[in-house]
Amino acid sequence: MTQIPHRSARRAYRLGILNGVLFNIGVAFVDPATVLPTFVARVSGSELAVGLVSAVANGGWFLPQLLGASHVQSRPYKRPMYVFTTCLRVSAWLLAIPSTYLLAERYPVAALVTFLCCCSLDSFGGGLAGPAFLDIVAKTVSPNRLGAFFANRAFWGGLGAIGSGLLVRAILGAQGPTFPVNYCLLFALALALFLPGWLAFMAIEEPPSKVPARQSLLSFLKSAPLVISQHRDYRLLLISRLLLGGSGIAFPFYIIYCRRALAVPESAVGTYLALQMAGSVLANPLWAYLNDRKGARALVAASSVASLLCPVIAVAGTLFPQAAGPGRAAFGLVFFLLAAAGSGTFIGFTNYLFAISPEEQRPLYVGIQNTLFAVTTFLPLLGGVIVRFGSFHLLFGLAAAFALAGAVAAFRLPHRAAE
Repeated sequence: MTQIPHRSARRAYRLGILNGVLFNIGVAFVDPATVLPTFVARVSGSELAVGLVSAVANGGWFLPQLLGASHVQSRPYKRPMYVFTTCLRVSAWLLAIPSTYLLAERYPVAALVTFLCCCSLDSFGGGLAGPAFLDIVAKTVSPNRLGAFFANRAFWGGLGAIGSGLLVRAILGAQGPTFPVNYCLLFALALALFLPGWLAFMAIEEPPSKVPARQSLLSFLKSAPLVISQHRDYRLLLISRLLLGGSGIAFPFYIIYCRRALAVPESAVGTYLALQMAGSVLANPLWAYLNDRKGARALVAASSVASLLCPVIAVAGTLFPQAAGPGRAAFGLVFFLLAAAGSGTFIGFTNYLFAISPEEQRPLYVGIQNTLFAVTTFLPLLGGVIVRFGSFHLLFGLAAAFALAGAVAAFRLPHRAAE
């Protein structure tokens, strides 16, 4: 691992945590599992549009990572890519706010298209920056502190995001601003937190990386299948990650089910969001302990079980739709586990990947994993079709099947590779 002065390492650790805290508080205002599906359903009334915004918000982040990795792998400094993509992301939200205000009521189709374009630009910019961000983290944070690093970002960010959830509830409630001002306000609050968080990460003193000889994009892409075929543990990690990601087919439809079948008010989006963040806050000390004391593999296994529980509980909740009270409580638990599982899988899979990938090829390993994972983020489009022509029961059952297969693969990962 690249060595940096102790003082610079401490500063990078703090700035990295500040970046994560501000980002996690901000992203709660535009949460892709609650806020964005509700907004798109309000604008369009279409299940396919709900699935599309989830695919864009998540898939746009993962899809371009191999391209981003090819650009930064042969460069000793990765920060310029992060700076460039931050400019893209700021521009996206600066356009989304006024366009939503001007178009949402009178021209909903135009508002939807414009918002999806802005959301795509934001997530695509984040995806390009992903390998650079993770490589800077890997260079500046000691391996034995990575679990605490990511857990602190999620813990304090989740704690603040509980407040975001309560604020979302107030803004979307009957006493809050009218539509679409309420959502414009949420988008503006998100940007107001994103920007200082991005600036904090830019302030990290980045040491140079060990880099391989520069490759053309085509040569870089051709090396990906070879890496997968020659590295068994990495291949198994990819399989588990993809299968667990498949359970995301149902993510944006948990809140839609609550709105339609359980008749929860729009303001309840904030309540479920606060429960999500509470799950992250309470789980992250456990995730940090597992990662730093038991190894990343233990965390991967534990978080895969949490991922499995989300669709299983959702399936159980749909069996008694007439019992609105128990159903709402069941889905409260689903949302509680969503953020906890998401945080755990991110920390576990990322740190396991850091442990098995050579430093000079780390951007390639990150880019391959995240680009392949992008395929799963487009599954909510299929989820919309299933809801439209099938049922929520079928959708949640399929999500549970994906999660079960991913958990089985996660338990097959060897301990030795990450310890």
